[in-house]
Amino acid sequence: MMLLDILLDLFINIYTSLGYGTKEHKIESKMEKIKATHPTAYALYVKHQAAFETDELLSEKIVRLNVKNQKAVDTAVHEIYVHFKMVF
Repeated sequence: MMLLDILLDLFINIYTSLGYGTKEHKIESKMEKIKATHPTAYALYVKHQAAFETDELLSEKIVRLNVKNQKAVDTAVHEIYVHFKMVF
């Protein structure tokens, strides 16, 4: 049992040290998916990546975003534009 626990801990440590499972990786992958329909929002992400990862409200909104729901994506992108005070 102890060996299984050690192997599980080792697997989790390797997984997170490679960047998978982190908040930053989740935000990046979701923004990559948004890029196809909203390239301007992706450009904002690239330009202000640190803000996306450190702003608690913005990062949580992206992490919880269901990218399969286009209406939710459109709403989130609009909120990103409002956050950065871009008007289209």
